[in-house]
Amino acid sequence: MSTDTPQQTLIDRIRDIGHPEAVRRFFGLLKELIDIINLPNGDARLAFTVRQEQTAIIANINYFQALRIQRPRRVSPRGGEVEYHLTVKKSCQDRLSSIEELVFEPLTEKSNYLAVIIGQSNVHLLYQPALRTCWEDCLLELAESSKRGPHSARHNADVYQAAEDEAFLTELMRLADDPTLNDRLPNDLTVEEPEAEYDVEPERSTQPQNLILFGPPGTGKTFALQPYLRENNSFITFHPSYSYEEFVEGIRPEVVNGQMSYRIRKGIFHKACVTASQQAGYGTLADCLLDSPESRSRKLKKAPPYYLLIDEINRANVASVFGDLITLLETDKRLGAENELSLTLPYSQDRFGVPSNLFVVATMNTTDRSIALLDIALRRRFSFREMLPDPAILGVVEEVDLDQLLRTINERIEYLLDRDHQIGHAYLTHVETHAALCDVFRDRIIPLLQEYFFNDWAKIQLVLGDNPSWGKDPDLRLIRIKKKYTTLTTSKLFGETPDAIDEVVTYEINPNLQQGDYEQIPVDTFVAIYQKQ
Repeated sequence: MSTDTPQQTLIDRIRDIGHPEAVRRFFGLLKELIDIINLPNGDARLAFTVRQEQTAIIANINYFQALRIQRPRRVSPRGGEVEYHLTVKKSCQDRLSSIEELVFEPLTEKSNYLAVIIGQSNVHLLYQPALRTCWEDCLLELAESSKRGPHSARHNADVYQAAEDEAFLTELMRLADDPTLNDRLPNDLTVEEPEAEYDVEPERSTQPQNLILFGPPGTGKTFALQPYLRENNSFITFHPSYSYEEFVEGIRPEVVNGQMSYRIRKGIFHKACVTASQQAGYGTLADCLLDSPESRSRKLKKAPPYYLLIDEINRANVASVFGDLITLLETDKRLGAENELSLTLPYSQDRFGVPSNLFVVATMNTTDRSIALLDIALRRRFSFREMLPDPAILGVVEEVDLDQLLRTINERIEYLLDRDHQIGHAYLTHVETHAALCDVFRDRIIPLLQEYFFNDWAKIQLVLGDNPSWGKDPDLRLIRIKKKYTTLTTSKLFGETPDAIDEVVTYEINPNLQQGDYEQIPVDTFVAIYQKQ
């Protein structure tokens, strides 16, 4: 190649930056930028440039810098490490200021935009959700800016091509690493990347790669996810209208300055797979797929685990949400596994696989839908761990043994309904006073029992020990008989006796409980639930 060609200039800057993993990460971000703004290579609004004097590769949109990677020639106050610059609107600074590692610099003195600077040592912040949202919103605004190009005189088309063509990028990096090599056809290449630098090889998680925690409400399923949330893992709550297009990828409408456009957007599962591959040192998921099977397996086995956490997984149509990816979830079909598989996504036509260091942990509330009703294909690919109420963690509050109280209520519910409708210990965990216990029964437990038994008040009485045979004093009952309608009282009410109506009993909740007059609710009201009078 001639030394003055745009391609050679790009190769020289890749060599000067001197960090293959960072360069691949930058081009992964650039690919996302191209997908978001949806402008072709050579569009007058684009200027992807290479700066020799700054050892930088820059993506400009309508004269504004949108993305940059650089290695400072002089040691800056931030050090001499590789830096990523993402442009956001000034209005985002307050939103992002809580992230102490971020550095903000205005693009110009009067600019409405800032460069958020992230060093290679804090590279995980590139995928911080708030920052990504600010950056993506800014890209759309820059693309619609009235301050337009042309940029064609200085746009380096090879930068755009390197973001779109993994084989081309690999060839550029091969030549940057060793300029004496002869050219080779792209399809002869394999990705040669340095091993990711880990201080120690992480201990491999012993839990299943696909796990569902299931049980009644209040048993601590969501709480069990909290330790993972502190590690910048991905979290999503499913709902009935959740779809494959939101979870993996889909075409979504966007309105910018009154103009409607349609773009392919990646979902949280796709982003989780990308992040998991980046934990192994790859810039993008495509880099991982282009690597040799042996190298890929070695890197993914050494990579730290990354978790995708799904709350209330059974509230969505899970088979529809996962679609054809359900096979890729199997342990031996993951990237880096013995029988690894990949497929082509329907919208973007990108190759896709699930890295072996991605762990999917979900929760499932068994009162919403029985585990037996889940899709068989899904059940085969997930491990299931039941989480039942643990009354033993509860104490005594003002002479009320919460442990025995909950055990008795749940035993009655299991007899009258099933084990899936028990009440979890979390309902009573924070109860420390008699008033708090009254609040929980009035606002949470009794309404839950109404839903469980479809307002069959006689069964609710059985659960709470308010049925006459249990022997509780009528003044201590939480659910009381309001009135029994005999043939005579029914005739007085309607003027006649309606056909085919048996004896009717109506019920009411203890008025003192309803009105919050808890001083009129004796402690024995709750003790008598588990101790027969």
